[in-house]
Amino acid sequence: MSLAAALCFASLAGCSMLFPSGEKVKWDEMTLAASDQANNDSPIAIDVVFVTDKAMLARIAELPASKWFAARGDLVGTFPDALHYQSWELVPGQRLTIPGDKLRGPRVAGVFVFADYPGPGAHRVRVERLSGRLVVQLGENAFSISSVK
Repeated sequence: MSLAAALCFASLAGCSMLFPSGEKVKWDEMTLAASDQANNDSPIAIDVVFVTDKAMLARIAELPASKWFAARGDLVGTFPDALHYQSWELVPGQRLTIPGDKLRGPRVAGVFVFADYPGPGAHRVRVERLSGRLVVQLGENAFSISSVK
């Protein structure tokens, strides 16, 4: 009986390797829009971070943007299978639309957007909706995210 249980457990463990957990990012597009006064009239860096590991998800969820931007190279170098990111820099008044096929990848445990504002605050938003259209609106000292089906 224990041999049957071991075989069943092994087949289930193998199943998780074939069918990884998490959700696929299926955005049709993402729009980054900086207001005319964004970041006190200075360029602003934006990172979209795709986290594939649940333990790393908890770690990234605690980082304010200032620490993310300071440590991202080390984090990705140390944990290359746990996360990846894409970066852009916008100037005030700029609008950029990224097609969804540029944002797809492996299944994720979660996705975060970080904006490199110099003032206090987390400047980090976890994206809950991973399909449809995503709009990131960059304001003077903060940003917001909205999703459209």
